[in-house]
Amino acid sequence: MAGGPAPVSVLRLAARACAEDATLDHAAALRKAAARLQLALDPRFTTVDHERLTAEIRQYQLVFRQEQSAALRHLREEALRAMAFFAAFSPRLVGAVLAGTADRQSTVTLHLFADPPEAVLHFLYEKEIPFRESERQYHYRGGRTQRATVVSTVAFDVPFDLVLFAVSAIREAPLGAGGAVIPRASAAKLAELLADEADKT
Repeated sequence: MAGGPAPVSVLRLAARACAEDATLDHAAALRKAAARLQLALDPRFTTVDHERLTAEIRQYQLVFRQEQSAALRHLREEALRAMAFFAAFSPRLVGAVLAGTADRQSTVTLHLFADPPEAVLHFLYEKEIPFRESERQYHYRGGRTQRATVVSTVAFDVPFDLVLFAVSAIREAPLGAGGAVIPRASAAKLAELLADEADKT
């Protein structure tokens, strides 16, 4: 490829792979698709390629995976329900459920904010909610990195990842795939999104 964004052939092949496996990393899907088609990706267009791939995944699911729409709405409704439960921690929805590329196997990811972040753990203990802890490293502009506690749990058969941040971290979202800032949505924004979808049906 002559130094430009990923061609449509790469995007479509990567979109199909991501639609069939919601856990597949988008950057990895693009690299594998390009290698299969014997094309080279220009790293200068990583962010653009990621955004175009997200749009291509939505289109693929709309055409070939119509049941995905109902699954996505269910996950968004459960996310809104959870955000009301965690209202004290200013929850923000992120990831595939917000982007619209999730399917019924996807995990709902929420960013929660508290001082200290471990206050969320105490809240879960008080509510007697079982969970599993792990860590995830996030990257920020300027090369800064930060490790955050991730709490994994299941509610109403829906898997959740709760990522715990200090309250100050709500002002700056970390970077996601391709170096773009991770989009976040408040409960009010998610409710608006659901209402817009209902109007279209």
